[in-house]
This record gives sequence, structure tokens and C-alpha cells, in this order.
Amino acid sequence: MSKQAQVGLFTILGLLAIFAVFFVLADFGTRARGYKIGVHFQGANGLRNAAVVYLSGVPIGAVDNIELLPDYSTDVIMAIRPGFDIPKNSRFIIQAPITGEPTVLIDPPRGVSSDVATLPREVLPLADQPRGTNPTTFNDLLEQGQGEVRRLDDILAKLETQEPALLTELQSTLKNANELTTNANHSLTVVTSKVQDLTDSLQKNLSVASNNVVDLTGSLDDVVKRDSGQVDALLAQLTTTSRSFGETVDSLRDVATNPRVKNNLVNTTRDFALTAKTFAEITGDLRNVTGNPQTQNQLRDTVAQLDATAQKVDSLAGQFGGTSNVYGVDPGATPAPASTTEPGTVPTSKPILPGTAPATPGKTSDSSNAPAGTSPGKPSRATALSANRLAALKDRLNAFAKDLVQLQVRVGELAPQRPGSANRNVSPLLTSDRGPQSDFNLFVLPRARTGLEVGFNDIGSSGTSSANALLLNRSSNFTYGGGVLYSRLGLTASLANRRIGVETRAYDLRHPTIDQYLNLFAAPKLQLFGGERDLTHASRRTVFGLQFEF
Repeated sequence: MSKQAQVGLFTILGLLAIFAVFFVLADFGTRARGYKIGVHFQGANGLRNAAVVYLSGVPIGAVDNIELLPDYSTDVIMAIRPGFDIPKNSRFIIQAPITGEPTVLIDPPRGVSSDVATLPREVLPLADQPRGTNPTTFNDLLEQGQGEVRRLDDILAKLETQEPALLTELQSTLKNANELTTNANHSLTVVTSKVQDLTDSLQKNLSVASNNVVDLTGSLDDVVKRDSGQVDALLAQLTTTSRSFGETVDSLRDVATNPRVKNNLVNTTRDFALTAKTFAEITGDLRNVTGNPQTQNQLRDTVAQLDATAQKVDSLAGQFGGTSNVYGVDPGATPAPASTTEPGTVPTSKPILPGTAPATPGKTSDSSNAPAGTSPGKPSRATALSANRLAALKDRLNAFAKDLVQLQVRVGELAPQRPGSANRNVSPLLTSDRGPQSDFNLFVLPRARTGLEVGFNDIGSSGTSSANALLLNRSSNFTYGGGVLYSRLGLTASLANRRIGVETRAYDLRHPTIDQYLNLFAAPKLQLFGGERDLTHASRRTVFGLQFEF
């Protein structure tokens, strides 16, 4: 081969190599085989043809053409290689580094999936093309910096104008702070002195309180040692009482299922109602009591009804183990006196109850028809027995009333206040008044297992009068309960035998107060008590007095 041929061959190969390099660098192949899109930018910012286009940092094409629009904005045409789709709502940013050529960076939305909508593979009209973002230039930064400098100048000018006033206010504030610090130090010194005095006083009170507690503990220990035999007897009595109580419950269960007892209770209730009505009528008739036979018949009928009622009560008592004495039912019962009327008189309207003898027609009710062996003007044997029955009925009604309610009167005297206790945090119920204090309490069902106590304390006082409303539960000689005590939420508990007892009361949540009493039973309805009010505080008061029960 001649040299000319060699030179021509090398020239052709060089041109082909130069074309291949230019083909790769200009990405003509990609633009030929891929697709084009258009993006509208406000300015090209030095962007050139063949600039690389990146999608999330991966090169996917090159800039094919840049056109200057009439409004001096630019329309950048990009050639995208096949196999790459650009999601919609992607950001197109011209990245212009300090050194090097500008490139186009496509930033897709975050968190998109593979099936997201993509841009069409064509150059859309200018109005439908995505908008690109131009990078921030040094001029923009300088303009923004100059604006901030101007704002800083304005602030400094205002500060220079207001600086004297600010310094004056700061000086006044420092002066006030110094005065406040001085006053605070003085106040702290005074408070410290008062706290020290209070601490010394509390220490003295605690010493006195500890000594009193020791004395009270010693007294209680002596009482327990002296009455240890009585305590043992009390425990034995509690055991016996519990057994008797069980037997009583069994007896009551048997009585409750007895139909005869139920009928007697119904009849007795009716008799009580009728007797009450009769008493009301007798109250009016006693003003007109004369020798009128009709009035005498009414009185005899009333006596007969009372006797029948008493015998009904006897019958009810018989069901509980007592003696039943109902005329016509039980053998040996006392017959009721007969109710008679004189001829021509109006019979009484009182009904004849079961167990009484019916009236005999034609006989009068005066003393001429008295049974043999009786003198005129003297009551017959039946009338005397009826009077005895009436007295027995009254006794039983009184016992029933005592089982239903019981009145308690309590008179106490307080010891003088301890020195300085008037300035301490004392209970609002313990004033300087020493008494005497009068308490009245009413017990409903005083002998039942569960009962109610209502009453008033310190009656007649202008500031410390209070009320009680407690629900009590009794178990042998131990009683406890809770509710309203001294017009405050409280609890009470007591333990007693026939001679001695101990009682504790706790009340007032705002000023927790505990009272402790020692009770001595001088008589069945009279007892002496003594103890401490507000035991846990240094301002406690000693109290003693008498208690009566009716």
C-alpha cells in the first residue's frame, strides 16, 4: 500500500474516532433512540447543549436544545434515553456549580411507587410543560444580604435612639432588685426568729405531751392489771352470751315460722288500735262521768277490752317461752267481766273481743248485780284482776318503749386551756369555755344489734354547738359505728363490762381529733367519765362529768 493510501486510511480512521467520541459525548445515539421532553425555565443559567440530565443522581439523557422565548424565558428540550420514565410533579433544577458545566437535576417526589403517573414522552405545549427551578445566584445572595444589612442598620439606629431610656430603666431595675434583696433578707431574718421560737414552743409541748401519754399509759396499765380477773370473767361471759344468742336465734327462727304466732301478732295489733281509739273516747267521756248506767257500761267495756289486750300479749309472750293466759284458749285463764245494759238504756258501741264474756240481756251493770260475796261500792274480783292486767300491760308497754328508744343526757366540765394554747392550731370545738357542756342523744333500738344515735352537743353554746347522727353496731360488750360526730365526719368505738369501759372518738378530717374516755358505772343508769379531748395535739383538754340514761 502506498503512503498516500496509508495517510488516507489513517485520516478516515481518525475522523471516525473523532465522530465516535463526539457521538458518545453529545449523546446523539440516545437522542436518536430515546424521546424528548420540554421544561420551561426562567433562565438557562449558563446551560449548554449536550449538558447531562440526572434523575436522582443517575444520568438518563442530555440537553438537546435551548430556545429563548419572547418573554426572555427559556424552553429547554431534553433527550431522555429509552427505559427511563419521569414521574409527574418532579422538580427540574439547573445545578450550576462554581467550577464545571451546569447540569439538569430531576428530583422525583418522595415515597412514590412504581405505578405512579409519568410525564408523556413528547414535548408538550409551553403552557403544559413542567416548570423548572433556577439555582440561587451570587447576585441573589448579595441582594438578600444587602437587605439584611439595611435592616440591621435600622435596628442599630433605633437602639441608639432608645439606649438612654433603656439604661435608665435598667438602672432603676437594679436599684429595685437591691432593695428587694435587702427587704427579703430582713424578712427572712424575722421569719427565722419566729420559726425558732415556734420550734422551741413545739419542743416544750411535745415534752409535756409525751409525759402525759406516759402517765395515761401507766394509768391504763394499772387498770388492766387491777381488773385482769374481771377481764377474764368478761371473756367467759362473752362466750356464754354468744351461745345463748345462738339458741335465741334458733328459737326466733322457729317462732317466725309458727302460723299461730303470726295470727296472735295480727290480732294484738288490731287490739292495740282499738284500745287507742277507746282511750281517746274515754278522755272525752271522763268529763261527764256521773251515775249514768250507760257511762258505767262503757267503762266496763273498756276494762274488758284492756284485759283482752293484756291476755293477747300474754299469749304472744307464751310463744316466746313465757306464760300464756288467754281466756277460752289456755286453761286457768281469768275470765273478763261481763258487759251488761239496763232495760231502756242504749247499749254501748264497743265490740266484744275474743276472750271476753258477752253481755247478758236484761241485766243491769250497776252494783246491785255484782257477784255474790261482794258489797255495793266495791269492785268485783274480775274487775280487780282486769286492773292488774292493765298495770302489767302498762309495764310491758314501758319496757317495749325502752327497747325502742333511749335518752342519754351527758354533762361535762373541761379543764382550763394550757398556757399559750389560744394562739395554736386548736380544734374549732375547743374554745376557752370550760362548761358545763350539756349533750343530749337519742338511741333508736338501743338493745338491738344495729341502731341509730342522733343528738346535739354543748347545747346553749353560741359557737360550739354540734349534732350527731351515727349508725351503731353492737357485738356483745363492744360497740362501734360511724357517721356525723360533732357535725363532722367521724367514727366511734367503745368496750365495756358492768363496771368499767373505754371509749374512743375520731372526727374532723380538716383538724384530725381523737377523744379518749374512761367510763365508770356507778349505777345501772348512771356513769362517771373522764378523759382527754383532742388527744394527739399539744392543746388537748381534760374532761370529766356524769352521764344519765332514761
